[in-house]
Amino acid sequence: MPTNRTRVAILKACVLFGLWTAYGLLCAWQAHYWYAFSAHPMSWPEALRYELTYAYLWGAFTPLIRWLARRYRLERNVWPRHLVAHIASILVLVPVIKLLFDAITGPPTSAFHDMAWEKLFRSVQSTFDTGTLLYIVVVLVEHAILYYKSYQGGLIKASQLQTQLIQAQLQALKMQLHPHFLFNTLHTISALVHEDPDLAERTITRLGELLRLFLANSTIHEVPLSEELHILELYLEIEHARFEDRLQVHYDVPVELHEAMVPNLVLQPLVENAIRHGLGKKAGPGVIHVSAERFNGTLVLRIADNGVGLREDAIKARAQKPGYQGMGLSITRGRLESLYGAKQSLALRNLPAGGAEARITMPYRSFPDEAARKNSVMEDHVELQNTDR
Repeated sequence: MPTNRTRVAILKACVLFGLWTAYGLLCAWQAHYWYAFSAHPMSWPEALRYELTYAYLWGAFTPLIRWLARRYRLERNVWPRHLVAHIASILVLVPVIKLLFDAITGPPTSAFHDMAWEKLFRSVQSTFDTGTLLYIVVVLVEHAILYYKSYQGGLIKASQLQTQLIQAQLQALKMQLHPHFLFNTLHTISALVHEDPDLAERTITRLGELLRLFLANSTIHEVPLSEELHILELYLEIEHARFEDRLQVHYDVPVELHEAMVPNLVLQPLVENAIRHGLGKKAGPGVIHVSAERFNGTLVLRIADNGVGLREDAIKARAQKPGYQGMGLSITRGRLESLYGAKQSLALRNLPAGGAEARITMPYRSFPDEAARKNSVMEDHVELQNTDR
């Protein structure tokens, strides 16, 4: 079986053969009708023999001309001396091809009939303009191909650099989010150490499990919504240690949306924001409502609470500046922008019945391969076990 490189070489040879054949047929048609009204008409067989032979000779030298075009590219700073190299090539190749044509076809004007230097010069001169034009066309086509490849390569490289930049931005944002969450959780644990040591120990155990999940997903930027809800439940178990029966959480997430892809660790900062800045300032019981809806190609996530709400004149500032509602909300907004660009939004608003709501909209995509997800999770567990050792 031929390799890909061999198939490409065969394809290029076929394309060159077809192009030079088309050129030879066109020249044969012109020659036949050009001489049809002269004293010595040219038959179709003669026209085809002469013009196809000349075309195929140029086809045979095309690889050499293409190499010369690549070797002596007409680029800035080097084009003068490279132009001299091409002129020298024209002065050599055009006469060689014409003399080979005379030797193979033996036309009436051939330089090899009654060999003489004057006749040799006239034979070469008669087609020098055509030969020069053909050489220039081959060089220009090769330059066009080279510049097109460079352009495509530049686009690919720019796309790769853009992807790497976004990946680096996302990773940096996630690395900011983890210590932010850890600091707040450790603050809760420190308050329980003396009040309820057993509860503090259980909270540390839950924190360890949650951090293990963070580590397993450290290089993953999107996960199924079901996994995100599992992380959120572990976090809320830790928060229950602080609020006890004062904190209630209700979920309204249809089963068919569990495989929707969402940013990894997108719900926890919003729920944390609702607890600390909404419910934390309220004396009575706190309720958090987590819901998800799909509208055609859009996924909408909502985190609502019955806390103290937001001042209308500060909603926008609170959503954009870490100083108003903490680092988590600002980082979440940056991650959404990096992942989805203009196809996402993160909005805060007060609810008519009291409290506030954070709403995220993003493109809806379901997880493509459940088996691949399970394999990925198993690989993550193996890596974690190796880390423990």
